[in-house]
Amino acid sequence: MPLRSFLLFLSLLSLLSLGSFALPRPARAAAPAETTTVRAERVQPEGTRARALERAHQQAKHKPSAYKAWKRQLSFWPGKAVLLTELAIIIVVGILIGQVLEVAGWISMLSVLAWPLIRLGRLPKAAGPAFIMAFQSGAVANSMLVSYRDEGALNNRHLYTSVLVVSCISLFAHLPSFIVPLGFAFGWTATGALFGVRFAAIALEIVLVLMVSSWLSRRWQEDQAGFGAPALKTEAGGDNLKRPALNDPDFWRRVWKRSRRTIRRLLLYVVPTFAVMAVLEQLQVFDSLGAWLPGLFGSAFLPPEAVAIIPAQAVSLYNGAIAAANFIDAGNLTIKQAVTVILLGSVITAPIRTLRHALPTYLATLGARPGTVMAFSAQALRVMFVLLCTGVMVVVW
Repeated sequence: MPLRSFLLFLSLLSLLSLGSFALPRPARAAAPAETTTVRAERVQPEGTRARALERAHQQAKHKPSAYKAWKRQLSFWPGKAVLLTELAIIIVVGILIGQVLEVAGWISMLSVLAWPLIRLGRLPKAAGPAFIMAFQSGAVANSMLVSYRDEGALNNRHLYTSVLVVSCISLFAHLPSFIVPLGFAFGWTATGALFGVRFAAIALEIVLVLMVSSWLSRRWQEDQAGFGAPALKTEAGGDNLKRPALNDPDFWRRVWKRSRRTIRRLLLYVVPTFAVMAVLEQLQVFDSLGAWLPGLFGSAFLPPEAVAIIPAQAVSLYNGAIAAANFIDAGNLTIKQAVTVILLGSVITAPIRTLRHALPTYLATLGARPGTVMAFSAQALRVMFVLLCTGVMVVVW
């Protein structure tokens, strides 16, 4: 479709347009030797700020459970098998939760909490519980949405709009955990600017996606009354509006009957998709991308230090922040430059995150073609809004 092609084009355009953000470079000594070496590995804290960030990170971390400690000791393929099992369980749980809420008649009650989003996007109430679940798990939320689509409570427009919103809400849920540690390293003004850009980009994306959804609904003259929680059916096929109690065996029979087709179809996508991503990871394709992508842009408009910071950021945000803090302590970067490099680094490493983390889940829940389109569309929109908000920050700060 033209809209899908346009979104994929925007993802390429966003990367090519990075050169428009020129960072001022203060007078300084020659960059240290490590700026010429690109390595996507864990960075060791060297200066005061970096050590403060590392201490705050360690304090924020919880002691791993016995199960997590056991997983870390596994070799590559046994570890991937465990992760695959976990993903399959998450998908099944998401589908079952969605159907429990529908059969129990709780969708309308939970949708009140997400009413502003539903109203703005002209979405059915069935999308509401998934928006709430997105704060806990995007994969569970997407599984719920797919099950509602299969039951007729959502159409494809509702599904794809809701998936984009879920991806944004999931970021809202995870970003705050980084604020306090980064405050120790960069100061609260810089940390506020960093996360102000991220939060603003996410909020703008949600509003735009829902406004486009509402416009399409009016343009296509959709009848919103035609979508909602489908009526419960008896074995004979007639309507049965009486909802069974949770302790009634018929309740769980209906939940399973509504869920099994979606579970079977989605699990067929999980194994091959996860296997392909695991092979790519074992071949260090993602590490190579993390080392190669920054070199495409570093010489044009980023400080030399970015060639070391961005590959480190491809491993994790903390890793990139520690690398940036090392350069600040050495006097090779200003705090504003460090914040801007981290923001642009999140854009440059977006294709890596899409391939490594987002794509397997999208393929598993949405299928091959729509999953690929949605994974890259979500990243393309995120890139555009992060670039826009970063440009505003550079001008205002």
